Amino acid sequence: MCRIASLFLLQRLKGSMSGDARNFNNMETRAVIKLFFLERQGTREIHTILKETLREHAPSYATVKN
Repeated sequence: MCRIASLFLLQRLKGSMSGDARNFNNMETRAVIKLFFLERQGTREIHTILKETLREHAPSYATVKN
């Protein structure tokens, strides 16, 4: 269930990044990072997932790590 929720939030975050007005919502990003962390994924894995999904709009590795 938690995996489905995290994927849903990730897709929602990706959708908010598309288009001309890139409405970057830090709260949604933090929620996705927290869910992946609670699923016991490492920071490198989380950063890779965000980078693949959000491309140039992904937070830095340092942000994910902290």
